[in-house]
Order: sequence, then C-alpha cells, then structure tokens
Amino acid sequence: MPKYVTNYTMKTFFGAFFRVLGAFFALIFLIVIFATASSYFSENDKLAFSYLKGDQNSSDSIGLININGPIISEPGNLYNFDLFSSLEVIYPSLIDGYLKELKTKNVKGVVVSINSPGGSVSATHAIYAKFVNFKKQTNLPIYFHSSEILASGGYWISLSGDKIFANYGSLIGSIGVKGPDWIYFNSPTSLSTGPFGNYVESPEGIELYSNTAGKSKDIFNPFRKPNSEEIFKLQQMVDDIYEDFINLVSSKRKIEKNIIKSEIGAMIYNSNKAKDNFLIDNENNINQTINFLSKKLDLDSFNIITNKKNKFNIFNLNTLLNKINNKSLNFNQKIIKDKFCNNIINGFSSALISSYNKC
Repeated sequence: MPKYVTNYTMKTFFGAFFRVLGAFFALIFLIVIFATASSYFSENDKLAFSYLKGDQNSSDSIGLININGPIISEPGNLYNFDLFSSLEVIYPSLIDGYLKELKTKNVKGVVVSINSPGGSVSATHAIYAKFVNFKKQTNLPIYFHSSEILASGGYWISLSGDKIFANYGSLIGSIGVKGPDWIYFNSPTSLSTGPFGNYVESPEGIELYSNTAGKSKDIFNPFRKPNSEEIFKLQQMVDDIYEDFINLVSSKRKIEKNIIKSEIGAMIYNSNKAKDNFLIDNENNINQTINFLSKKLDLDSFNIITNKKNKFNIFNLNTLLNKINNKSLNFNQKIIKDKFCNNIINGFSSALISSYNKC
C-alpha cells in the first residue's frame, strides 16, 4: 500500500477519534454545568427564608418564623416534607428545618408568629426542646407572638422564648393535659355504621373473646370497664405531665403554682385577662413585637427575613375539623385531621377541649 494512503488513513482515523472525544468531553462538561445549576436552584428552592421587608443594605436581620395549626407527631416516612409544607400544621422536623436554616443566616434575633390550639404532648415537648437548644447554641433572643390563639401545647411551646405577646382579642391559656380516651360500650349487641355515623345497640350484651397475656394488656378494650387500679394509674400519668406543664409555666412566667392550679386553671383568656394573669407580657401586634425586639437589640437599621407563607390555611377549629362531617376534606387535609385526632384520642395531648369534640 502506498505510504501516502497509509498516512491519510491514520490522519482520518485520529481526526475522527479526536472529534468524537472532544464532543464527548463537551457533552460531559455541559452535563456537569447543568447538574450544578440544577442543584443550585434546587437548593435555593428548598430554602424556607427570604427577604420580607426592611433595609436590604443592612447586614443585620431579624428572623420571622410563621407557624400555624395543630401540633402533631412526625408525619413519618410515608409522607414527605413537600406534602406537609403546603399545609398549616406544626411538627418537630418542620421546626428543626427552620431553626437549622436560621443558624446559617446573620440574624440577631427571632420572632415566632404562632397560632395553635395545641395537640400532641410528645410533639409539643420536642418542639419546645428544639427552641431551647437553639437559644443555647446561638444565644439569640426569641419573642413569641400570637394573633389569634395560643392555647395548651401552643402556649407550652411559647414558654421557650424570652417574651410572649399577643394581638388584642387573642385567646391565651388552656394550661391542661388530657390522657387517651377509654370508651366503654356497656353490653352492646351490635355496632353499626350508617349514613348518620356509627351507633351501638346494647339491650342484652354480646360475648367477646380476646387472647392476651400480661396484666392490663387489653387496656382501652371498649368491651370491658376499666378497673380502679387502671383508672388510678392512667390518672397518675396525666397528672405527671400536667405537673411538668405547671412547673414550666410557674418557672418561666414567675407565677405561683397554686395560683396556676386554683385560679388560672385550664381556662382560656382574652389578651387583656391573659396579661393580668401574667401569661403574656403585653398586647402587641406583630410589627410592634418586631420593633420591640429591634430596640432591645439596639438595631438602627435591619431587615426581616421570613419563611415562605403556606399555600393555604386548612386549620381552623370550625372549618378543618368540621369539614369531615360533609366529607369535603381533600386527601392532604384528611391526613392532618386523622393524625391530629389520633394524637389527642389515643395519646397524651394538650389541646383545647373543643378540638376533642371535633374528632
């Protein structure tokens, strides 16, 4: 074969090879650039806090956390954050995410705008602890503010802050605890479900066979009465949690325990009476609360960053928990309603009694 033919063939081969190789590396480069950009925008989309108002040129910020709704235990692996981020509900990992992000911001203080009737005791205690730990780690002041309702578990959470404020007319209080329900059907003959709900017939009684081992293993069995020992022990557990709640209110609000128990009780109060009872520091709206904190911090100029507003408000005791009666709850709303009701019926809860009546 002539030499020039061989050289031409080799040049053609290597030329094609390097063109393909160049195209390959160019494609890889574009993929890396696209992935990096996608990751960047994806991470930004996940950020909860953004500028709300104030001096954008200031390096000092106040973080405003908006949380509303019933307090429930963790949604679990079945439900992801994206599902619940559009709903107004409060749970520990939601708060954990907010506080972790605020640690990365140059905030000088935090205002928590909260409206809640309470809910699960365990979730309430976990959220309270998260705010306390955040304060210890950052040494930042935290002020709580409510524009509508701050009751029971919601009030418990607010005790983690330095001060508590509320709008005029807000409902504050309900310092109490409820244990699991034990509903006893006295000699039922049948359990029926109809268009008007569940009902029980019990003229003569039915027989129930249940295989259990261990004393009180069948606790909350609806077909037998609780004995006196079980009632006593269940009440003890409720009293223990109530005592913790009382001790916390007494310590944080500087109120004598006997006054909390005998005079304040588990009543709810309007903002004026709540102030008289030392449950809140003053009647302030949210802007007054933020300004009060800025003066405490001696900030001449600052801006406010806040978490994204929820897309819609599903929580209202007279809407969310009533909607189930006319079957108008959508899937996401029903998840929250079921979770909330399960917490307050089958566990220890700190929520307004009207919440129980809706489940």
